[in-house]
Amino acid sequence: MDQPLQLQEELNENRQRPLSFYIVLGILIIVLLIGGIAGYFCYPFAQKIEGNWLSADETMELKSRGKTWELALPNYQQTIGLTLVYAGTWKAAGVNTYDGTQVKLFVRVNKKDFSKEEIAALKKKSELYTLSEQTDQELTLQYTKKGIQQIQSVSNVDTVVHMTLENIHWNKKKEKLYLNNSYFSNERIEFKHEK
Repeated sequence: MDQPLQLQEELNENRQRPLSFYIVLGILIIVLLIGGIAGYFCYPFAQKIEGNWLSADETMELKSRGKTWELALPNYQQTIGLTLVYAGTWKAAGVNTYDGTQVKLFVRVNKKDFSKEEIAALKKKSELYTLSEQTDQELTLQYTKKGIQQIQSVSNVDTVVHMTLENIHWNKKKEKLYLNNSYFSNERIEFKHEK
């Protein structure tokens, strides 16, 4: 009878782990959780806002590809065929907060909406813009510093685009991206993800 009792005691000793094992296991779990959460919020930041976004009132379109982005205002100042475009790269400004840097300002002119004389006048050399690109359907002009000062109240266009991502979800349709800048509106402008 002593032998089964001794065998039972040995089994019980083998099942018990020292307190240090549980402390190390707990610390390891906490470190992995913190690392996972930090990794989700910090890296890679630009992937979270990748895709096409449309403002709630459908007056602005944001296209984000990797670290580059393009914010378009179609029919700028109610001029059909004229699209004002801000383009640049993303810079992390905090958790789920993004600033536009290296911003350039363009205007895209849809040739079919303007006369040949107007297109010819736009192609002429100007101190306000330079010809950036031309296709059969479209003319793209890039504003110079002097041109930016004439059409904008701020001369530094790097301060114009500041975005915040909220309602982070695995389904991007439920996420909301906000443009936070008083240049466009006194209130934040909401963007929703498109397919």
